[in-house]
Amino acid sequence: VLGTNNITELVKDGDILAVSGITGEVVINPTEEQIAEFKAAGEDYAKQKAEWAQLKDAPTVTADGKHFELAANIGTPKDVEGVNDNGAEAVGLYRTEFLYMDSQDFPTEEDQYEAYKAVLEGMNGKPVVVRTMDIGGDKELPYFDLPKEMNPFLGYRALRISISETG
Repeated sequence: VLGTNNITELVKDGDILAVSGITGEVVINPTEEQIAEFKAAGEDYAKQKAEWAQLKDAPTVTADGKHFELAANIGTPKDVEGVNDNGAEAVGLYRTEFLYMDSQDFPTEEDQYEAYKAVLEGMNGKPVVVRTMDIGGDKELPYFDLPKEMNPFLGYRALRISISETG
């Protein structure tokens, strides 16, 4: 749950919290009725997930017979298991910047090769769209000094960095 700006000021040691990861609601010291509502919502969600799981291998076809590809976005090779377990037909976007963000220094060519290889092998021939690392804007690296810009989302980032920093 995000956006609980002052929750640490409101919660005291010993308080009971009811938290909904679905709605983002947090109740401090809920009543029995509120606890029952949270439990019921959790049970409803579990039932819905079970229904969705039965559809994971169903064809992705609209009512008028048009097929579309159901693809998942990933950030690491470990995410491929979830892609395959949940019936996705492709990786729609492999966000390679996480390889950089999860490292203390620039990943080596071998590190990158192994990560890309793991994703491709894990997808067993299914399509994978790879995005060049999207560093800049809201994603900074402690080991790479980017220039300060008025609007870093439009400036020196992503592919521009890849082209100019060929090392």
